[in-house]
Amino acid sequence: MLLAPACSGAEDLTVAFINVGQGDGTVIQTPSGKTIVIDAGKGATPYSSWDGGCKAIAPYLEEHGIKKIDMVVATHPDWDHIGGIPYLLENFEIGTVLDCGVPHTTETYKKYLELVKKKGIKFRIAIPGQVLDWGDGVTAEVLAPEGTIEKRQGAHDLNNVSIVIKLTHGDVSFMLVGDCGIEEEGTITPVYGPRLKSNILRAGHHGSDTSSGADFANLVSPEVVIISAGKRNKFGHPKRNIVDRFERMGSKIYRTDFSGNIIVKSNGKDYEISREYDKKKKTGTKAEG
Repeated sequence: MLLAPACSGAEDLTVAFINVGQGDGTVIQTPSGKTIVIDAGKGATPYSSWDGGCKAIAPYLEEHGIKKIDMVVATHPDWDHIGGIPYLLENFEIGTVLDCGVPHTTETYKKYLELVKKKGIKFRIAIPGQVLDWGDGVTAEVLAPEGTIEKRQGAHDLNNVSIVIKLTHGDVSFMLVGDCGIEEEGTITPVYGPRLKSNILRAGHHGSDTSSGADFANLVSPEVVIISAGKRNKFGHPKRNIVDRFERMGSKIYRTDFSGNIIVKSNGKDYEISREYDKKKKTGTKAEG
């Protein structure tokens, strides 16, 4: 699909992949005016006050005049995904929280659940086949995690109980996978097969080689791959073999560590992509990466 020269109408869908460092955070604004946040990066610690919800997600929401988040999706309870969510729960009106159904023993997860209860926020568990209400013109289908809650809670790797969502706006589609690993990909591919085909893939686990297996990548066959990773992170994400795999497929790769926030706008027929550091270049600010 060719990139549209401009998408700026009222019927546009905006999917913003926010630069939260070594973590994930996505803000979706639908044509009907709904706002969905998927993960929010790391939370603050005694050693660092940096919080993805406070320092990255909230400023984007405020810049766009957003005071209510219709749904917060916590793909799985790893700190680099849910750490920033408590800040959002405390400082924004929240409609619903969608959780993978696997509790964690960390203080961050306990605080997250306590805030959901304290504020009376509707709490739902993701179920495969569930179609989320994100407004007219947008279909958001949950593809994973599979299995009963008890089976999910017995998973040896939390990445493999990540919530996986296929977001569709007319002819434009997004595969949003959290940290979905090769094991979980293996439960998805036999069920959905060619239906996994998507224009844009948020690469699993920050471009790690524990995700984006050949079978899954080939079925998704993305035109664009978004990788969320921290600059010079200690894990070496994204892995070179994963970048090479997508490049051989002809996918165009965008990275938050190189480009900052990556914004995709869709009019349902075409899409356009803009990068935060491109804007900085135009205003005379030196781009990073």
